[in-house]
Amino acid sequence: MGGSEDIQTELDRRVHHLRTLYDVSRELFGNIDSEGILRNFLMMTTGNFGVIEGFIFTQDGPGTKPTHFVSVGFRDDEHTSLSEGSRQLLLHWDKDGGVIDGHQLESLDVLPQTVVCALPFAVDDGLSGLLGLGRKIVGEPYNEEDKELLATLINNLIVALRNARAFEDIKRLNREMQEKNVQLEKALNDLDRRVYHLKTLYDVSKDIFGSVDFAAILRNFLLMTMGNFGVMEALLLTLDVASKEITHFKANGYKESDMASLQEAAKQLLLDGRAGGASERVKVLTSPQDLIPTMVCGVRFKVDEKCLGFLGLGAKLIGEPYNEDDLELLATLVNNLVVALKNAISFENIKRLNLELQDKNRELEKTLKELQAALKKIEILESIKANLSKFAPTTVTRLIETSPTGDVLEASERDCSVLFLDIEGYTRLTEQIGPTEMNRIIEKYFSAFMESIYENSGDVTETSGDGLMVIYLNDDKKTNALEAVRTAVTIREKAGLINKEDKTLAEPLLINMGICSGEAFVGATKLESYTGSRWTYTSHGVPTNLAARICGKAVGGEVLLSKETAERVKGHFSIQCLGKFCLKNVSEEVEIYAV
Repeated sequence: MGGSEDIQTELDRRVHHLRTLYDVSRELFGNIDSEGILRNFLMMTTGNFGVIEGFIFTQDGPGTKPTHFVSVGFRDDEHTSLSEGSRQLLLHWDKDGGVIDGHQLESLDVLPQTVVCALPFAVDDGLSGLLGLGRKIVGEPYNEEDKELLATLINNLIVALRNARAFEDIKRLNREMQEKNVQLEKALNDLDRRVYHLKTLYDVSKDIFGSVDFAAILRNFLLMTMGNFGVMEALLLTLDVASKEITHFKANGYKESDMASLQEAAKQLLLDGRAGGASERVKVLTSPQDLIPTMVCGVRFKVDEKCLGFLGLGAKLIGEPYNEDDLELLATLVNNLVVALKNAISFENIKRLNLELQDKNRELEKTLKELQAALKKIEILESIKANLSKFAPTTVTRLIETSPTGDVLEASERDCSVLFLDIEGYTRLTEQIGPTEMNRIIEKYFSAFMESIYENSGDVTETSGDGLMVIYLNDDKKTNALEAVRTAVTIREKAGLINKEDKTLAEPLLINMGICSGEAFVGATKLESYTGSRWTYTSHGVPTNLAARICGKAVGGEVLLSKETAERVKGHFSIQCLGKFCLKNVSEEVEIYAV
């Protein structure tokens, strides 16, 4: 008998469990709203277990804020502590632990004492939750059968919540799909519009960029634009900014008698401030009919600082207004027109510049020929100059270069030092070896002397068969005397070296020199005769005459100086006074010094 009662009790328990599962599942799976599922589950569970207090907490990740909180029997001021306690419990939850009650729940000390049974659960990797129940009304504890039933019910709750989340995901994906479809449809419409725009641009550009004639570009552009927008009336003109006069005008669909008024109205529209600022390259006008009644849409454009333009379109044949897409396309087309017109202007400028360049090239070719002829003359003159300079003193060459027209300075009195150089026994030596050989020797010696003369700023003004006259014109008196004496000493040394090297002569060639310093007339002198003019450059006066006479007194390769010269160079050279001498054509005796 006892065994039959136990079987009957177990059978009643299982029937109760199944009925509870059925009732709860019917409520759970009949709903797809997470909040509604949790609320119904809590109500069914508390009713079936006979408890007054219960709650369900869910969170989307450990330690995060709750996504749902549903409670029965708890005061509002307890909700915060229940949520925080649930969050703390879930942080330390062992997923294999099952129902938490009794001493285990008390030891955690995170929930109010009114909660005697808690069951954590995980819906998926993100969403987790906690079911908390108060004491049974009948005062009995939660036995193993209750815990088993609770676990089964929670499993059903998890399935229901997963279904609800899946439904929410499907709804979200469906919503996103609808939005994507709307965007795709819009993108397709935009693509169709842009393909049409591109085709229109291609057709118009092919016509306007295939020409460099300004008028032809305007004519082709107007026809293509009218065709693409389906209009019967349109006009296109350009205006010169400076003169405010129309330079080009094209119109289609209007009577000939209306052309003049159309031009004037379009001109006023261009000049009117309402047509847009001068800095704007393209300005679409949506109400040009204020000035031109037949115009529905217009575009003002700027080719460059000198040229403005206007495109006016009448109503479409289909009766539709010009929408934003049309206005955008118009602005793009007119931008291309501006580029094509600029290209045409550039081409015309290039043609003009090319013609000017051809004229310049012809002028340059003519100038080049003249320059070549002039260069040829210069080459001849330079050749003449080079040959003549061999026979003229360096100072004369400089004077001619300074004043090539012949306006040279006349002789003037200035301080100088004059050196005369003479070969001792020239006539006798010439007779011994002959004039040809003597001329070779003189060239050899004098060529060596010229380097010393030029290094010391001397200028050979006169030459004779066996002698030279050299002038030193440094503005500093002491310097010109030093340069003359330094030249003479160097010549004497070089003559000695050549004498040792050249044994043509039976005896050494002796060079006698005389130097005098003082005021003399120096410069160019013009000699006129019936055969023409002749210029000479030399020195006249006492220093010149004395230098020649002193040189005549020198023998055996001596370098003799006047008293004035000796005074200027003393301390620089070893000088010996030879005494006073009577010189030819000199009234007083002259004191002479030897270096």
